Amino acid sequence: MGQNMKIGAIFKSIYFSNEPLTDKDYKNSRTFLIFEGASARIIIAITSGAFLAGFASYLGAGDSFNGIIGSIPVLTFIIQFLSPLVLEKMEKRKYIITILCLIHRLLLGSMLFVPFVVKGQTVRLAVVAVIYFISFLLASFITPAAAGLIIDLVPDNIRGRYFGARESYLLGATTVFTLIMGRVLDIFKNNGNEYGGFIVMFSSVFVLTLVNIIFLSSIKEPPVKRSKIELNLRKVVTIPLKDKKFRKIVLVFLLWNIGTQMGLPFFSVYMVTGLKLNYTYIMAVGMLGTLANTLVVRLWGRLADRKSWLFVLKLSILMLSLTHIAWFFVNTSTVYALVPFIHIAGGLSWAGIGISTFNIQFIYSPEEGRTVYIGFNAALSGLMGFLSTLLGSVLLILFSTLKISISSFTIGSMQIIFAISGLLLGVCAAYVHLFIKPESE
Repeated sequence: MGQNMKIGAIFKSIYFSNEPLTDKDYKNSRTFLIFEGASARIIIAITSGAFLAGFASYLGAGDSFNGIIGSIPVLTFIIQFLSPLVLEKMEKRKYIITILCLIHRLLLGSMLFVPFVVKGQTVRLAVVAVIYFISFLLASFITPAAAGLIIDLVPDNIRGRYFGARESYLLGATTVFTLIMGRVLDIFKNNGNEYGGFIVMFSSVFVLTLVNIIFLSSIKEPPVKRSKIELNLRKVVTIPLKDKKFRKIVLVFLLWNIGTQMGLPFFSVYMVTGLKLNYTYIMAVGMLGTLANTLVVRLWGRLADRKSWLFVLKLSILMLSLTHIAWFFVNTSTVYALVPFIHIAGGLSWAGIGISTFNIQFIYSPEEGRTVYIGFNAALSGLMGFLSTLLGSVLLILFSTLKISISSFTIGSMQIIFAISGLLLGVCAAYVHLFIKPESE
């Protein structure tokens, strides 16, 4: 009885404490956010992209399926239509964030057992897709609250510098880990034991999950301003749309997700199945992109402090548009010349996009009822992004036999999709430039 009371007291002090936070609490929590973010980012990195495409291909998946499963995390954003109905009623949210993050990451690791316990190629792929969907559905549900927790711990005057520094640490840790994991997978594959490599990969997910939960639980939760409005599903949809300023941000995210998801899920698939690159090379060029990202992300943060987050958003999306178009020119003849360059350019672009898309929606949404705005934006843009990937998959099937040769240069169906993706991102950058003014920040 006494032991249970002691455990209950510890649990309450971690997740339900009403003690006012000191400056030291805020500072320590910002440090823990870096370690928590690094472990979370590594887990996502080794259960997505080329790693996921390789595992799905090992189970017998084709390119279209690989593209669709890679975009499942975006589809699960739709749950954020509903999450404000629950989250806005809570004064303490860290405990629900921690519980759902734990289940989310354990589910990702559980994909290890699919080849063991499930028979038949089609059934195995279906089970992997379902596990992946449920896992990211849980993560998406608490994303607005988790993002709000991070924002509340970082004062406005240091936000650009902090997010720039935090992102550089996250990128550095992720780069080292994925490079090692890529090499591990290649060694096992070359020795005729590809599944052994995936056992190591998914086992590391379980270890990293434990580390992540320890750091997440160590973060202090600032007071939450609950919404005074009685919410229902209709209000969750109408409140953000009635806000003229935020309505423009919603359209930016729609254009952004449609353009990005048309091409992004297929890059890793193209490298693994189309260009037949090994994991070590894919991780090495990925490291170049991450290195570029790490070197400039603090500069993007300082630029945001000096100019605006809107300026950073516009410029970085325009740069990414050009990198997606560059994928159009990648084939077996040009791969080793262009792919490293494209990854570096992509790293420079994503450095600005990652921190600007996170911050811009908070600038244009009120503090009260914030999860309504953030959740609605993520849900709608995620749904449109997934539909964009489905359209890309359909086009991939329709143009599967397409081969255009111009002199010695060949063009396939994936390259056409990449070009369309880049042009759509260009439209997004143009919209930001023409219709959203930085003075409104």
